[in-house]
Amino acid sequence: MAGKKKQEDRDYDSNWGGVRDNSGRPKRKYIENVKEILAEHIDQNMVMDKLGQLIENGDYRAIEMFMKYVHGTPKQTMDLNTSGDVDINFTLKNLIKFKDDE
Repeated sequence: MAGKKKQEDRDYDSNWGGVRDNSGRPKRKYIENVKEILAEHIDQNMVMDKLGQLIENGDYRAIEMFMKYVHGTPKQTMDLNTSGDVDINFTLKNLIKFKDDE
């Protein structure tokens, strides 16, 4: 229930809002612990061999993952040039209809 509102007939303590247990991103310590456990139980050479086999077999997802991690994703460009007449000069009154104008 996002945006829960206070009710006027209820008393609230000073702890209204704020941090909630188990909310937000996992803590760095937790993530590092997960990485340690994975590194202990998974042979990295086996993973690299399997990735190599998938790439040799033409698995597009394996090739894409390899390229993204080794070479990074290419920069995306956006053409901001417009053609034609575009009027970018406007006022708030042009965007909102006020009661007086009706």
